Formats: sequence, C-alpha cells, structure tokens
Amino acid sequence: MSVYSNEQVAGAFRDIADMLELLGEDRFKLQAYRRAADSILDLPISVATYAATDTLETLPGIGKAIAAKIVQLLQTDKIDLHERLQQQVPLGVVAMMRLSGVGPKTAWRLYQELGIADLAALRAAATQGRIRTLRGLGSKLEATIIQRLDEAAAPPRFVLHDGLHVAHTLLATWQASGYGIVAASSAGALRRAAPTLADLDLVLAATNPQATLTHLLAAPEVAAVVHQQGTTARINLHNGWSCEVCVVPPALWGAALVLWTGNAAHRDALLRRAAAYGLRLAADGLWRDDTPLPCATEAEVYAALGLPFIAPELREGWGEIEAAERGALPTLIEQSDLRADLHMHTQWSDGGGTVRERADACLARGYRYCVITDHSAYLGLVNGLDGARLRAQRSEIDATNAALVAEGHAFRVLHGCEVDILPDGTLALPDAVLTTLDWVIASPHVSLKQNRAVATARLLQAIRHPQVDCIGHPTGRLLLQRPGLDLDMDAVLAVAAETRTVLEINGGPPRFDLDAEIAHRALGLGIRLALNSDAHHAPDLDNMRYAVLTARRAWATPLQVTNTGDWQHLMRKHQRSTL
Repeated sequence: MSVYSNEQVAGAFRDIADMLELLGEDRFKLQAYRRAADSILDLPISVATYAATDTLETLPGIGKAIAAKIVQLLQTDKIDLHERLQQQVPLGVVAMMRLSGVGPKTAWRLYQELGIADLAALRAAATQGRIRTLRGLGSKLEATIIQRLDEAAAPPRFVLHDGLHVAHTLLATWQASGYGIVAASSAGALRRAAPTLADLDLVLAATNPQATLTHLLAAPEVAAVVHQQGTTARINLHNGWSCEVCVVPPALWGAALVLWTGNAAHRDALLRRAAAYGLRLAADGLWRDDTPLPCATEAEVYAALGLPFIAPELREGWGEIEAAERGALPTLIEQSDLRADLHMHTQWSDGGGTVRERADACLARGYRYCVITDHSAYLGLVNGLDGARLRAQRSEIDATNAALVAEGHAFRVLHGCEVDILPDGTLALPDAVLTTLDWVIASPHVSLKQNRAVATARLLQAIRHPQVDCIGHPTGRLLLQRPGLDLDMDAVLAVAAETRTVLEINGGPPRFDLDAEIAHRALGLGIRLALNSDAHHAPDLDNMRYAVLTARRAWATPLQVTNTGDWQHLMRKHQRSTL
C-alpha cells in the first residue's frame, strides 16, 4: 500500500464532496463524504492501519462503499470517482470555492462565465477588474478575493480549541505508551492560549530522553519526521498538525517549560534578567558559572531570577515581568470562580433542549444560575423570538424556577435575549419588550463588512442603549473564516467604560471574541467582562473553558468578571413590566 497521511486521505474525500456540491448533487451524498473525511482526520493513527486489518467499517461515517474507496486510494494512488469528477470540475475551482467570501455558486460562475479554473487565474482576474463585469459581482468581491488569496499563501493556522484537543489526546496516548515519559505538557502559543496556532510545541520529561524520543518518532501517530537535533525533533502527524517535541531529563523540566512557553519578548526579557543576575538560562538548564542551579520546576527558575511564578497565559511581553517585579501580578480568574453562564440558546430559537434541560446541565457544572438568551426575531433568521414568543418563554422559565424550588434546588433561571444589532445600530426588539427582560445581550450578526466609521457608530449606538446590559461577541469575528467588524476599539472601549456596559468574551469556537489583547485594554479602563459559552446544545456549555482561557490571557481577575457574582448583582434593572 502507498504511504498516505490521514490528512491526504481525508483531503481526497473533501475534494469529492466539494466537487459534488459544485455540480449541484444531492446534499446528503456530499455530506456523507464530508463526514468520512472528518472521521479519518480524527483518527490518532494511520487510516492505513485500519485498512490493513480490515476494520475501516468500524469507523464512524465509513461504510462499505467509502471503505472500498479508501483501499483503492491506498493501493492504486487514485479513487475512480475522484478522477471522474475532475473531468467535470477542475481542482482549481474547488480551491476557489474554499476561499472565504467566494463559495460554490460564485466559484462555479467564475469558471463557467469567465473560464477561471485556478487560483492564479482568479488573482489575475481580480487584479484586472474582470470579475466586476459579471452581473451581481463587484469591486468589493475582487478586493476580498485578493485579500483571501494573500491569506491563503501564508502558512496554515489552526484554532485554539482544535490544538487543545490534539495535544491532550496525543500526550495522553504517549504517556500511557510505556515510552518512559514521567511528565508532559504543551508549551508555546497553545499553553499561552493564543487564539490561533501554526503548530504545537510539546515538552516531555524522561529519564532517558534520547531513547524516549526514538520511541516517539516511531509512534503510530507520526506521519513523518521533518528534522531531529539532539533530543528535539519536528514531526508531522497523520491529522495534519506539525509538532516541535522536546524531551529533557526531569532535572531540566522547569527550564524547558519556561523557555518553550513564553513568546520571544518574554523569553528575551528573562534571558536579559538572568545575565543581570550573573546567571545563564539555556536549554541545558540554569547555571551560575559552572554550577547548575535547581530548575526542575518553573517556580524554581522564576525564583532564581527574583520573580514570582508567572502564569503561562501572561507570558506575552505585555508588562508581566514589570508587574511581577512590583508584586502586581493579577490573581487570574479560574473556571471554578464562575457562578453562571449568561449566554445560551435552547430549542426556542436555533439551539436544542428545553429550558429545564439547560438548567440541569448548568446545575451539573456547579453553577448557581443561568440566563436563557435565545435570539431575537430578525429577517426570519434562526427562529428568533418576538414579544409574544418571549412572553411564552417567560412562562416556561417561571415554571422551571418553581419546579427547581420545589425540588430543593437553590438555582435560578433568568430570562434574557440575544438581540440583533441591526445595520443602522438600532435593536431588533422594541424597548417595551427589552424592559421585561432580566439580561439583554446585543450582538452583531449581519452586515459585518461595514466601513470602520459606520461599524463603530453602529456599535456605539447599541452600547449607549439604556436597556443593553452586555455586548455579545463585539466584532462578530470567526477565526480563520471572517474578520468581523472593523471597529475603532478606542472609541468602543471609551463608551463602554462611560456607560458601564459589560463586554463579552464569547468562548464559542471559533469566536473567542473579544480578543484577549482588546479585553486586556478594556480591563484597564474598568470595563467588566462576561465570560460565556454561547451554548446551543448542552455539551456546548463546556465552551466556557475557552472564554476563561482568553480572560486569563487578558489578565482578568474574578472581581472583573460579571458572572462571578450571584444573580441579584447581575441585573441593573429591577422593575419589570409585562409584554
């Protein structure tokens, strides 16, 4: 059988699905191929191993027909269906449809009407202004295409939540493998909770680092070894990720984690500080002249440099060294500090589950209350609620609260709504409805390409609205998919501070919005944050983890986060009228 990584095999099935979509085939058929691709990419070891043991059909989404296609690819370097579809749809057109802002319909039009069949021709047409000659397409699309092509030319990046999953699974597998690993941790941008990543950095401690690394390089999760120097190696995994792996003896564990976790600014500051103390901090440990100093823990390294331990999320060169010198490092928020989730959806709009089911899921996570914030009605999207349906939902919430009390639960369900901020800055529900709610989140969902002046004025109008408690995912970004609103953040933060409007860090992948750097600035102005999951189904409540990580990266303390207090302190509005 030929050697293929899982990423390559999954890529072939994604090609098939996208070509079928371009040809207008039945969506259930193309979704089957996409599910198969996702299943293959999720495998911890090579899909060829399953093919060799005739167990492909035990994998989720892999039936007899798709299993046969996998075997055909591994044995013959091709899939007949893939070959036939390419006669109708060039793979260059598939690459075009995958550009954010283009999509299948536009890509097919560009191919059919202008003969554009690859990315090079697409760039040329956009640069020459030929795309705007097609009805309904204009110069804005041309600018978007050029921007997306520039982005696509950069090295690929991944989103934080995917990196956490891959690293956790990989490290757990390796630690249980008998390779002599006594400690293991992610490092680099992943450990700092950066929203996007180029690759993974992994640090491991072992009594025999060279032997352990030799075992790891031959592990079934590894597709290729790119390079190796000493006990450090760069590898490619079958799932498409690249990893830098460093294996050190336990005595160097702390020094390795410090050097591999902080960004360049943090690391350089530590190296300068070490030199000022007459020390040398390097891959081989912490030294005073020829004498090694204890560095088995990170705390020992920082202590030798006259500093308290600095949390990994803070190691960004944002003044953490100076704060540590002053004894002014923040006591960072922990997930256990949270008393509630303030942003979630149910079957009343575009989520799943009843109000009671969501309350039970929050109870199971140790919360004291929650806020149901289904979408407002706007343009018939996401089954949003108008005043009448909000009144009906209030009845269900009241009944749920009564049942919880009768069962002896000290838990409260509050009634809120995620209200659309319309393109002109007004809200999708009238004030008479908003005043009946316990908590109003105003969020941008549409018209996210407005120019900076218009977008900023739109958000400021919502921030100033007297019934708005919180601005949800303020930019509307989706990481690696769309940039969101182009905002004058200085103006946004100034008005939010003036009106005491809460700003959300939305933990729903791939938002992580506000970004940690902006949230850090907000905290400096006295703005309070709300950390939320934006759950649409009960398991999504676990997205709170990403909101907390982002808040820690922003230097947030429990006192600066709205949902660390009880529900009585949440609401600024105490008098409610009926709808």
